[in-house]
Amino acid sequence: SKISAKIKDAVAFAKGVKEIETLVKSIDELAKGIKKKIGAAGLVDDNNGNDKNNALMAGAYSVSLDIVGKSKALQIPEYIKDQGVTDKVTGISSAAEAFVNKLKEKNNVLGVDQGAATDDNVKKAIDRNTHPNGENGSKELQALNTAIDALLTSANGAVEAAIAEFATPAKPAAPVKS
Repeated sequence: SKISAKIKDAVAFAKGVKEIETLVKSIDELAKGIKKKIGAAGLVDDNNGNDKNNALMAGAYSVSLDIVGKSKALQIPEYIKDQGVTDKVTGISSAAEAFVNKLKEKNNVLGVDQGAATDDNVKKAIDRNTHPNGENGSKELQALNTAIDALLTSANGAVEAAIAEFATPAKPAAPVKS
């Protein structure tokens, strides 16, 4: 039926949005690795590994490219396109591209020879919690997080609306007069 198709489409859309949201939030987890190493008890400070963050930045960049690709491939169900969702999906793609472009633009401090991207420069790129206005990308990352949160809210709303439509009983037929 049309209603079950709506539910299926809404769930698939929400799943795609959730996947993108997971990737966006994973950059926050990568930021926790700045100036860290794996010790017997888990992550510990790496006092001898100062300013060696190129591999970490390459990972964040790779995740960001995946975000761009997945946001551009996101299929919006036809029945919710007019609810501002299309603009929010475009906003995700634009915000992800802005973040990727900022990382590329700042390659002179984030892709330094011999892996020497400094802790401070990397924090300004991917640590939006301690450097929310960082000039190396964290400002763009903050905008991307805001955009994905708004889209996830809309996607969840679409699922709830489709389920509510399914749960609403049909109007009873008018009694037949004999």
